[in-house]
Amino acid sequence: MIVSNTTPISNLLHIGQIRLLPILFGHIHIPLAVAEELNVVFANCQELKQAINDEQIILDKVSNTIFINHMTPLLHRGEIEAICLGLENDAKLCLIDDKDGREIAIMNNLPVTGTLGILLMAKKMGFISSIKGLVDELRMDNHFWVSEAMYQKVMSLSKE
Repeated sequence: MIVSNTTPISNLLHIGQIRLLPILFGHIHIPLAVAEELNVVFANCQELKQAINDEQIILDKVSNTIFINHMTPLLHRGEIEAICLGLENDAKLCLIDDKDGREIAIMNNLPVTGTLGILLMAKKMGFISSIKGLVDELRMDNHFWVSEAMYQKVMSLSKE
């Protein structure tokens, strides 16, 4: 099972690359809190609706309310539920961009990657030819913060 938080899905929607998720992972599971967060910005987004209808994105309910209540002061609800869903289902991977969320997922032995990792994977597998323009678009048009050091590392890894 692959679980996602809001930001990787949102970022891929912003740059027109949501198609990468089913290509790379088959289908993605998201908790209801993530679905609610996505609905705030993408309520009328046909690509998102289609991905849900085609079960490329599957909505799941989280059951461990104790974990959720314990983590609420530390993270946003979507991040907490995504991590919780991953833990409840022994996820192979958790898609999450937020540094604090990634750290908590890793502390709980969940493997993580984020938007940049997804783009790197897609390029390595030949599904996209370049990531520089996509990352630049995220940074300039969609308020996706990436440190200059991380940006340079990603460009180096992608050989761009």
